[in-house]
Amino acid sequence: MKFHVLTLFPEMIENAVHTSITGRAVKKGTISLDTVNIRDFSDNKHMRVDDYPYGGGAGMVMQPEPVYRAWTSVAEPCSKEGKKPRCIYLTPQGRVLNQTLVEELAMEEELILLCGHYEGIDERVLEEVVTDYVSIGDYVLTGGELAACVLIDAVSRFVPGVLSNEESFQFESIQDNLLEYPHYTRPEVWQDRKVPEVLLKGDHKKIQSWRMEQSLERTRQRRPDLLEKNRQVTAAVFSPTGGTRRAAEIFTEYLTQNPRYIDLTRRKLRKEKIKFSSRELLIAAAPVYGGQLPVMEEPLFANLQGEGTPCVIIAAYGNRHYDDTLAQMKERLESQGFICIGAAAPIIPHIYSPVLGKGRPDEEDQQILRRLAVEIKKRLEKGQEDGFLSVCLPGNPRPEPKQMKPVEKHFDRELCTNCQACVQKCPVNAISQETLEICEDRCLNCMSCTKVCKAGARGFDCSQVRQYLESNYSSPRKTEVF
Repeated sequence: MKFHVLTLFPEMIENAVHTSITGRAVKKGTISLDTVNIRDFSDNKHMRVDDYPYGGGAGMVMQPEPVYRAWTSVAEPCSKEGKKPRCIYLTPQGRVLNQTLVEELAMEEELILLCGHYEGIDERVLEEVVTDYVSIGDYVLTGGELAACVLIDAVSRFVPGVLSNEESFQFESIQDNLLEYPHYTRPEVWQDRKVPEVLLKGDHKKIQSWRMEQSLERTRQRRPDLLEKNRQVTAAVFSPTGGTRRAAEIFTEYLTQNPRYIDLTRRKLRKEKIKFSSRELLIAAAPVYGGQLPVMEEPLFANLQGEGTPCVIIAAYGNRHYDDTLAQMKERLESQGFICIGAAAPIIPHIYSPVLGKGRPDEEDQQILRRLAVEIKKRLEKGQEDGFLSVCLPGNPRPEPKQMKPVEKHFDRELCTNCQACVQKCPVNAISQETLEICEDRCLNCMSCTKVCKAGARGFDCSQVRQYLESNYSSPRKTEVF
């Protein structure tokens, strides 16, 4: 990422950014800093860039022309397809800088930061060049330089390669609108104060639980206002062969450090009535079968009940198309008390082809999902104040039920050890416990039975379907988000 800073005091920015973590990142080339002295664009010999304000009053105002020339010097080279680069004016009048905005800005390749001074900058040039007004708090500084340094430091932490531990930025204070848990190091006892026993036992599950409790308690004590914004994120996932679950996990973990998962592939969990409050967020994920949700005895997600609960839906597919699936999921969930505030259609490996969707979701897919996660955080913040808006999605919400064409299956009784894994793992109870035969009327052709059969007793032949798919849908599609 490249930061361009328009300022009257370049040395203030340079001294701060070239220190510590950001300094190392600059040396590595992970981030770069370009300071532009606005005085260099003055049109008088004294390099003056300010003047008295029209209408009178105390103080001086920065003139528009030097600011515009300074902005032009960096904006023109980094403009893409006629789009102006993002230019941030640091001012108490702007949107308050928080973690969601930091993550959003970290998605940009280049940022221009404009630092005011004196009483401010002529309004006309602000209207011309500024895209965002950002504040670091409800107080006034002598100039925007310190605020620019704060923004650069916060944003840099989300740039890959800046932190030595790639995961450390995911578990910051303020993540999930919770304060960070307390930390301890050697010695074990200091001034009669001991390290909490749970941290010394090595039980990572208990440690994680303790840390979450500490985060909640610390937030209650120090920042109770943040608890109003905190939401439990639950991902309800139907994923017979694991591809959909991986896509859902990638997205969910961009949203929260403490997700809850409901495996709807398990028949038992699809029968349990699960209620969600308006204070939660649901991620509903399912694979696309023939352009729609899989046809099952119990309609998928029918056991989930919302109460004005925001949700994000994910329809994962193997590079053919998702067709009506998103629209179908939206109608089903909204009829059960949810509000669909976002959606994604990521590409995953196709169950019938080793070529279609191979290696997906890839790095590009993950970046798209990351951008959506940041956008969802913004929608949640806005919805908290103004109410949630349902997104418009393509497709027919009520398509004619489509039964997948049966795939020729093979079962070798001699190889079978009767371990019953295929019976237990079949998501639709299509395999007889006694005979181990498959009921084609129930079968989804998901092939989970062949995946869990360690003895190699089960197989399938989808060569005709595979040939058709690879002949018509080999061109890689992009993950779509809404």
